[in-house]
Amino acid sequence: MVPLGVLYCKSDYWSPSPNMILLALDYTTNCGRWHHALLSIVARRLKGQCAQAALPKQTKNNQTKFPQISWKLLSTIKFVSRFMEHPRPGQRVANNFVMRSHGSVALRAQCITMKVSAMASSLMLMVVPALISTRKLSSPGYSGGNLILERNQDPENALVQSIIASQNSKLAVGLVIGSKNKVLNRELPHRYNIMDWFRVTNVWFEKIGQKHGVKVRFEKLNLSEKSWWAAKDSPPPVPVDERDFETKPKILKCERCFTESVHMYVEGWMCLDPGCIDFWKIDDASPPAELTFNPDFLNFRSRPDPAIQPHYSLVPDLLSTLDETAADVSTSRIAWKGIVCPMCFKCIRRTFWQGWKCDDDSLGEECANNCPFQKFMNMNPVSLRVVLDHFELAPIKRAILFDRKFSTPEIDDSTFSPYRKLTYKLDGVGTITHFVSNKAINGRANGPDDLFINLQRGDLGLKRFRLQSSLVAGTLTSHFAVNYGMPYKYVVSVDSKGFDEAPNDMLQALGRLSWATEKAVVSSGDEYLPPNELLTLGYFEEMKIGFHDDGESSLGPAIATLSLGAKATMFVRMKYKYFNGCTRRAEPKQLGNLLQDDPVLKDCMFEGKRRALKEEFDAGEISQDEYDDSRRALSMGRKGKEAPVTIKMELHHGDLIVMHGENLQKYYEHSVVPENKLRFALTARYVKPDHVDAREIQKGQFSLTPDQIYDGK
Repeated sequence: MVPLGVLYCKSDYWSPSPNMILLALDYTTNCGRWHHALLSIVARRLKGQCAQAALPKQTKNNQTKFPQISWKLLSTIKFVSRFMEHPRPGQRVANNFVMRSHGSVALRAQCITMKVSAMASSLMLMVVPALISTRKLSSPGYSGGNLILERNQDPENALVQSIIASQNSKLAVGLVIGSKNKVLNRELPHRYNIMDWFRVTNVWFEKIGQKHGVKVRFEKLNLSEKSWWAAKDSPPPVPVDERDFETKPKILKCERCFTESVHMYVEGWMCLDPGCIDFWKIDDASPPAELTFNPDFLNFRSRPDPAIQPHYSLVPDLLSTLDETAADVSTSRIAWKGIVCPMCFKCIRRTFWQGWKCDDDSLGEECANNCPFQKFMNMNPVSLRVVLDHFELAPIKRAILFDRKFSTPEIDDSTFSPYRKLTYKLDGVGTITHFVSNKAINGRANGPDDLFINLQRGDLGLKRFRLQSSLVAGTLTSHFAVNYGMPYKYVVSVDSKGFDEAPNDMLQALGRLSWATEKAVVSSGDEYLPPNELLTLGYFEEMKIGFHDDGESSLGPAIATLSLGAKATMFVRMKYKYFNGCTRRAEPKQLGNLLQDDPVLKDCMFEGKRRALKEEFDAGEISQDEYDDSRRALSMGRKGKEAPVTIKMELHHGDLIVMHGENLQKYYEHSVVPENKLRFALTARYVKPDHVDAREIQKGQFSLTPDQIYDGK
């Protein structure tokens, strides 16, 4: 998403501020960096006069608490708030309906639900439509669904500093409105709609209950143009040269702290410096619960200032900056960002390997205007030299160093020479076999070097798909995928093509994967089931796949992967519930559900105590209740945590990995993080025919030609 100004918030709650648009911000983190995404408030009209918005959760004592940033919190937060729309032209602002802020949410507001997870935490920035005239504060301690500011906001607060910095540096701020926001009372063309650039005109503090919080006032930067969201029958804006820029609210100086504050409310002037003992007082007394905004404050407009500029263009032209003749540009990080359609101005995600398509029916996101725009890039093949950093593209023999923090494998340099065979054993669970490639293997005809280039030349049908479950609905995978053979669903549903549609290079890769699977499985003394499905993943720069497993009941016990291109690191760890002995907690202080059948895996949390309890229970020495109570006592007061990584492997160009054992996918999960511009991962599995629709079985039928059968050399 395009950054729309310098709005940064890390904690606390920002109250509604007058004279602007209702807005929310959702902040996510990835690899320690903050990414900003402006999301609309889910709002709707109530009786034609109010709108409902999302704000913080109800605590056990019936107070409403704003969620702080929490990286391991997964909870349902109920938010309640209500705001008024601005009065019609000519309406007396003093007679407008009451709006409620901070600790004073309007009654009868209904709850909505949203999630806060380990990868995101929501914070709200509310700016209410101009011109709201009144506000009402509840008395301290009022609960009933109200919002409670838990601690003071001060000038050192990151949120406050960000807004003040934007104002002082004359940096414009962009606002976004979502299609579910009904404040404008009109249908919006897209899910999220960029409004315009705005300037920060006022930042001040108010007392909310026993705390003080910050408010902000914005103005649209360009006063001469009619807003695209304005009603069609609304008059054009008053010309700039005819506007009154002189009528402004009075600014008075506090006699105690000598700080200047704007005369903001009709009821009287107040010092707005939270450090002053006269802060938020009218004539040495607390202000009334209901306050009316000063019309001069609401209605004044700032004189245009050409020095106030945005950080970037409102509609950036990314495509014009991409040099398609450069081989490494098409797979760079910038090249898989979204773009703005030059025809209909819709924001388009890069779904296709080749580029962007505005009317993308593959995701059910047809453009309302059936926009024909698409931009497929000239995907020049990326050479191995671009993605491999060593002096030579592959070693004669790969030197391998092992970190003693992780499991070390058995090394076999002779049985499958020229491969080095590394075998990681997980007691009672399964094995992971790593066939380490080298220069001789990679350079053979139809070998990894040729496959890497040839896979780039054809149209494999690689696409990004919607995740089955995600914090933000519609989130796409951070990799491209295409499936051949039997249908298979991993973290997403992928339409499968028959092997009769697979290009020769795919079948060449399948031959290698079949060889690796057979050798690894037979070495374990188990039955070899030939793969009948091939999933190909393509990774651009900075793409990756997070922790997951391939434990679907429809799969056989062996899974083989061929790595092509950039180096990647594979991590294997025990799943959360088997490491901790219980499911993940909904709240940090709550205990998850105990495992009915605890396998007590090697190196799990409290391994010795859990094994002893299990032996006592299996021997009938303790009852089910005693067994459960003892297990709960082990975790009481302790926060659950992810298991440490058990196995860490560096996957190089041409390497093969075989994970074998039904329990391996049940008890463990793995992730893969590539390092450079381009990588392919081709994974073969055996899908049980009795789990597949009879009409789909023929897709997994194939016969390799002699040149596609791999001999291990």
